[in-house]
Amino acid sequence: MGNYVNLQGEYSMEELVPIVSKLAFRYTGGEHTSVSYERAQMLMEAVLYCVREFRTNQGNALMAKAIPAEEAYRRGQEIVMDKVRELQKLYNEMISEFKDYGSLCLRDTVRKGIPAFLKHYDFQFAPQETLITLDYPVQERLEQISGVSRVLAYMKCICREQAYLGKMDEGEVIAILHAYHRDYGYLMENICEIVQKNREHSSPFPSGVSL
Repeated sequence: MGNYVNLQGEYSMEELVPIVSKLAFRYTGGEHTSVSYERAQMLMEAVLYCVREFRTNQGNALMAKAIPAEEAYRRGQEIVMDKVRELQKLYNEMISEFKDYGSLCLRDTVRKGIPAFLKHYDFQFAPQETLITLDYPVQERLEQISGVSRVLAYMKCICREQAYLGKMDEGEVIAILHAYHRDYGYLMENICEIVQKNREHSSPFPSGVSL
């Protein structure tokens, strides 16, 4: 079977270590493959993250096939890079019309946090790192994912919230939030959920704007 494995299973350490060694060689600028234990752990996590990205990519036609571990890693890294580009595109499209409705947590997370992630994210050597805390709470549980996958999913949640709130007058949204709490701007709460409960919707989003 060599380096091949059915993607329903797991790659062995013998299959993964050579990939980590090559990554370490690039990390040291092509000088050697010797790195600290902590750095080696980080690079192994980077490899595993990319392999998982490949395995969980539902649109991948090779999902049910046996492929080399290194190929799974390479394709997973391509998926990671595609997600970075998608995140940047989504952010650029959203930010010009973005409204924080007075929520300081939402404002800082979107206007400062997301750009900081895009600036400092290391897709090659630490794709598993989320980097930012994503303090503004969204209406989807994202704790089980990390790196660009988590930030991209988070950004999509923000975009859906913006689409929902954008169907209302900005003044009405602010009035609802102010009625909920005089100092709502300092709360770390989801403003869309506050508005939704106030308007007594059965769903946090109207038809046409789904989660």
